[in-house]
Amino acid sequence: MKLAVMRHSSTDERQIWMTSGATAGLVAAGLTIWFATYDISRPAALMDLLAAVFAMWAFGWIAAPVWGGQAPLRAEHFAHHPVPRVRLAAGLLAASLVGIGAGVTVVGFGALIVFGARLGIVPALVAVPALVLQLALVVLLSRLAARLFGALSRSRTGAAITGVLTAVLLVASQAGWIVFIAVEAVLATGFSPGVSAVLRALPSSWGLVAVEAAARSDWAVVAAALLGLAVGLVLLTLLWGRLLGPGRLARSVVRGSDRSRRIPSRPVTAVYLKELRTWRRDPLRVQGLVVAPVFAVLTGLVPLAFGSTAFLPYAGVLAALLGAVGSANLYGQDGTALWLTLLRPGTERADVRGRQLGWLTVFGPLSLGLTVVGGLWHGDPDAWPWALASVTAALGAGAGLVPLLAVDQLVPGPDPHRNRDSPLDHGDVTGLSFVMLFLAITAASPALAVVAAGEAMDSPALRWTGVAAGVGLGAVCAWAFGARAARRLRERGPELLYLMRSGKPVTPPEEETEQAAAPIPAARQAILWTLFFVGVIALFPQGLVPLVMKLSGEIARVWFLALHLPDPWQWPTVIAMILLGLTSLTLCVHLYRRSTARPRPPATP
Repeated sequence: MKLAVMRHSSTDERQIWMTSGATAGLVAAGLTIWFATYDISRPAALMDLLAAVFAMWAFGWIAAPVWGGQAPLRAEHFAHHPVPRVRLAAGLLAASLVGIGAGVTVVGFGALIVFGARLGIVPALVAVPALVLQLALVVLLSRLAARLFGALSRSRTGAAITGVLTAVLLVASQAGWIVFIAVEAVLATGFSPGVSAVLRALPSSWGLVAVEAAARSDWAVVAAALLGLAVGLVLLTLLWGRLLGPGRLARSVVRGSDRSRRIPSRPVTAVYLKELRTWRRDPLRVQGLVVAPVFAVLTGLVPLAFGSTAFLPYAGVLAALLGAVGSANLYGQDGTALWLTLLRPGTERADVRGRQLGWLTVFGPLSLGLTVVGGLWHGDPDAWPWALASVTAALGAGAGLVPLLAVDQLVPGPDPHRNRDSPLDHGDVTGLSFVMLFLAITAASPALAVVAAGEAMDSPALRWTGVAAGVGLGAVCAWAFGARAARRLRERGPELLYLMRSGKPVTPPEEETEQAAAPIPAARQAILWTLFFVGVIALFPQGLVPLVMKLSGEIARVWFLALHLPDPWQWPTVIAMILLGLTSLTLCVHLYRRSTARPRPPATP
């Protein structure tokens, strides 16, 4: 039944996510097995490493429902069948073990058998039931987490949790190289006794404890570890059985203040106040509001592992850029509420300006505050022009591009009261995010060029002129792009409302068959993602950051390729990386626009 549901509900977008997830999972599984083959001269240190890796696997399963949404087979499908809840829970658990995720996890947990085989035949045999019990336990924890996230999905608390987990995943995906650097240190010294004890006490490590105890012939520990996994599995199954059935949690209600409010006298003020309340109350907005600063702060803190604070002054820029990317579909997030604006012709400008002011109020102080705190922590005065010029230009560009792209490239999605807990149900904004990031960086580039010219000419005055250029450029972008967005909203308002209600653009009847835009093929989506990641990695961590370091004279090699090369090759490598990044992002935007453009009607003879 689960396979049939998956087969009939499959889409190109879901296939892309499944293929990408399976590929990433197999890579992680291969690395886990590789870790298990490390030098075993210090089994305790190797066990600490594997315990940490298995804890990451368990965390991945628990956090997976945040992005994957509900399972294909749910208890609601059996609501009219007289199946006892505990039996239903056991059946759903068995169904959860059939799938790509469980198969990839079996490969990763195969490191248990590899570790046991290196200790002897008996530990390898003990590893087999330990693997099965450990797999069932993490899958069951995932289903319980899905139940919890499903209950929280429409609340601000759940949105904030989802935002934090999303930011952690993004940072982990770009900072995975730290694992390889840390492996040698862990194998040489192991974790501290306290950390080691905590890791081994986690249920995700009990199978590992049983295998290691079997090598010492400590059968009491072996029995206790395996029995603990089995008992935990039974107890969690009973708990899940009690939670199945109709939901018992009421829908969250956000109550307004008891104070009487004055009715705003200006339309812009009314929209502005409405936007501020929406940013506080809408779970989807709260999620975007949390992702940006958490991602920026964690990205700035990661290099501290190498004693470098070079990223901290630019945390505000990252927050502004990610805030713009997360708000690129601002009108689409509101659903069909656009009809309220269309009922009052002539209010389009006030609607756009109010949304711009609301976005700046939310992300402006946040980004500037992160810039100031990061700059003071870093302590290098030469970083201030770069940080201030980039953050002011990025804020202005974001304030202008957010409403413009939201109107020009709107992606339809569900109304806020129908939002689901899966991002795949909110509309595919992948391409729109690409366009927003590329345009925001491009709009902020002239201000950075002025600062770079000041560095090249060793002119402090010119460097600080770049800050003024960033402020002026941001103001121009916010005003000009906002005016363009208001004009487009006035011209295309009814079309946008139809698009959000029906999910497809307005097409003349005679062109409906010929002019319908085809969905982006799965292979082309994979190319888009590849170009995007190559462009971002090459442009930022491998291009612009080494450029700033070389111009400022403060070098921290860390993971920057150019800085590890001989001096004659550093500048060519930096320039090559910047060109590679710009080229990849340009191709990504061009390919996306070509893929989503409708074909022109044939010329009339």
